[in-house]
Amino acid sequence: LLISYIFIPKTNTNYDMTKYLPKDAMTSEGLDILEDEFGKSSMIEVMIKDITVNDLRALKGSLYLIPYVSSVTWLDDYVDLDTVPLEFIDASILNQFYQEGDALVTITFTLDAYDTLLEDSIDQINTAFNDYTIFMRGDVLVNKEAREIAQDETFKIMFLIVPVVILLLILSSHAWIEPVLILITLGIAILFNLATNGLFSHVSYITETMSLALQLALSIDYAIFMIHRYYEERETNDAKQASLLALKHSIKPIATSALTTIAGFSALTLMKFTIGMDIALVLSKGIVFSFIMTILVMPILLVWFDKLITKTKHKMLIPPFKHLIRFELKIKYILLGLFVIIAGLGFMMQRNTDYLYGANSVGGSNSKVVMDRLAVTEVFGANEQLVIIFPTETVQQEIDLSYALSLMDEVNSVSSLVNSVDPNIPRDFLPQQLLSQFVGEHYSRMIISTNVSKENQVLFDFVEDIHDVVEEHYTEYYIVGQAAALVDIKTSISNQGMWIMLLTVLLVGLIVGLIFKSIKIPILLLGVILTAIWINLGILSLANIQVLYIGYLVVMSIQLGATIDYAVLLTHRYLEESEIEQKEKAIEIAFTKSSLSMMISGVILLLAGFVEGLFSEIDSVTKIGFLLGRGVLISLIAILIFLPVLLYLFIKPKK
Repeated sequence: LLISYIFIPKTNTNYDMTKYLPKDAMTSEGLDILEDEFGKSSMIEVMIKDITVNDLRALKGSLYLIPYVSSVTWLDDYVDLDTVPLEFIDASILNQFYQEGDALVTITFTLDAYDTLLEDSIDQINTAFNDYTIFMRGDVLVNKEAREIAQDETFKIMFLIVPVVILLLILSSHAWIEPVLILITLGIAILFNLATNGLFSHVSYITETMSLALQLALSIDYAIFMIHRYYEERETNDAKQASLLALKHSIKPIATSALTTIAGFSALTLMKFTIGMDIALVLSKGIVFSFIMTILVMPILLVWFDKLITKTKHKMLIPPFKHLIRFELKIKYILLGLFVIIAGLGFMMQRNTDYLYGANSVGGSNSKVVMDRLAVTEVFGANEQLVIIFPTETVQQEIDLSYALSLMDEVNSVSSLVNSVDPNIPRDFLPQQLLSQFVGEHYSRMIISTNVSKENQVLFDFVEDIHDVVEEHYTEYYIVGQAAALVDIKTSISNQGMWIMLLTVLLVGLIVGLIFKSIKIPILLLGVILTAIWINLGILSLANIQVLYIGYLVVMSIQLGATIDYAVLLTHRYLEESEIEQKEKAIEIAFTKSSLSMMISGVILLLAGFVEGLFSEIDSVTKIGFLLGRGVLISLIAILIFLPVLLYLFIKPKK
């Protein structure tokens, strides 16, 4: 454990979501060509408040001294300000760069937007404009903020969740030392998972932020199952024998729980958008470590600390749920009818769910990056850029394409070689510095500024329209930019949801069926969990709330693969008790013995989701957190209310 700790800093965190796109996606191919033909580059826009033209021109030269700055573009690059007064400049040009004393400067770097070396360059730009109020926007700033937040957030979330976990464990414990033993066992597993993340080439910042809290929440039921069974066996056996018997009787439901959780994640590995693979591998690895530590470490701790457990024993602070199960059995046919109605309504409602495919913003609406972007947009308008890459053929083709793009309502401006200089001038006569900005060895590019930034159908239609325009002039082309990447993400994953859901259901059902050697049991258990998933999505559909699609797939995998653990525990205990008791007594004992473990584990998992949702500053993590918390709550209610009745009515015990 001590040796593994030194490997934790070796993990390479990735903030670039385009790395997870399929290699044959247009964005992936376009980015490769862009780097090969034009090298790495990125840009930011800086709005300087209340600055004179002369002061800005004087400061502009000093910006070239900042590391990795390749160009600083402003009004004086398009108009000779020494000879042309501002009042004579066409308003359509002037307003792009200078409005009522506020100036907008574009700074281009020789590194891509994810390079950490640019952090020092940003600091130096702030210093250069120290006497002025400035606002900046650009991907470089978004990525810088993402790194700063993600580095702190992983452990911040853990520090928020652990006290809640300890409180819940104390309320559900039989001894004051019990929470310590559980946290030691799972703490070892979490550290091993962290350390082995370094074996991967990189781990996404979304995965890294979620994984610790989710590993704890997803696997805490293993330790709870084990320790609660130990107390039962300890009543008639010594510590060592009780520990062995606890392991013998609980390893089956624990193994089933681990396998179903991993099965839930395994379908994500088939996603073309490979962040699914990233999340699945890290969380599955964590589940494996948690399982191993529970069956290897927990039995030993129970024996070692047996005397302390005995000394610190106390009465249960949460009463058993005997009255609830008796009431459920009295109205069992009403509950059966209600379950069928709810399942049908949930299935119908979830079909109208509206999805988001991006939402990788960080910092929330009050972050400096978001506030700065709004401030710049308020004065100079939105400026989301797209790069069109095409083979270098004829000048007339470029003129026609540039003109066609400029006619689109969503396009603010088109930056191309044919717009920058007279297209009649032979290109051999043009300065190499200008030529290299637009013409590479085999390909040329145009950069269009658009006013479309929000992810909605307007954005998707706009990108489709650009494809139609470019296809009229070139058979081979590539479109690169945030809007184009969103379309590629949507294309790569939107058609896979049904297959991922189906495969997850089949894998989980197969595992449950093999464990119980039954066909009816997996059908009942999956029916309850799927109903909970449909209700979770149906609520969002009714409220007209968009769901992050990758969040839906992850939460569906967790909700199906993890909350079925509680159903497995109840079912396993019911079958065990039914060997020696009548049906009604067996389900009552099973429910009473299992409900506390299910409640505590479920509440911890749902609180982990809600804490992620409330306190994370990463938009994707927030959306996944709220969806998970609500989903686990619905699953827990469905299992506690409907599953006992379904087991009682449809599963015939084996005497």
